[in-house]
Amino acid sequence: MSIAHVVAYSSGPVERSATQLLKSSGSPRAHARGPLRLRLSPDIGRGALDGAWWPYSRDLTVEALDLVDHFPGTSDRICRVVYSTPDWEPPGRGRVKTGNGFVNFGSFPREDTHLVLLKGVTSPRLVQLLVVPPEWGDRTASHAMRIAATPANLKSGPTILSESVDLLLAGVLSHWDGDGGANDQT
Repeated sequence: MSIAHVVAYSSGPVERSATQLLKSSGSPRAHARGPLRLRLSPDIGRGALDGAWWPYSRDLTVEALDLVDHFPGTSDRICRVVYSTPDWEPPGRGRVKTGNGFVNFGSFPREDTHLVLLKGVTSPRLVQLLVVPPEWGDRTASHAMRIAATPANLKSGPTILSESVDLLLAGVLSHWDGDGGANDQT
């Protein structure tokens, strides 16, 4: 079973909703850094993106290893991470040891994608995640992650990021998305 199938059909502690905000398991490393900020579509492969990831820093090696080690699902392990170079300082190294083996890093030839692609060992399918800038606030990041993880989304990563900033500057994101408040305009 592929990573996508495990995430989409997990019967574990993952809540079922239009999108899923997943927290990492209880490893000491994850708690020291905070939970894995990952939101996946319930129907991976249906939209333009499969979800979004909001790392804590721009250190690709540290952040990608945390993502790989705590990515939900147990049937397939991530073996390759392809990234957009402008999102990271410094860029990833070629091959790095993880808790479950090794992961290879590669970069996009086009540098403005704001994505990471994850490849499992046995899965032919890539999981495409929007990379939300680590310095963003909760409201803007939450909005961008929600849009990226919506199965019907057809927007690119740069478009989602740009629109999220525009909405914040316009005051539309003055309240949490989906909080039920009178000012919920998304």
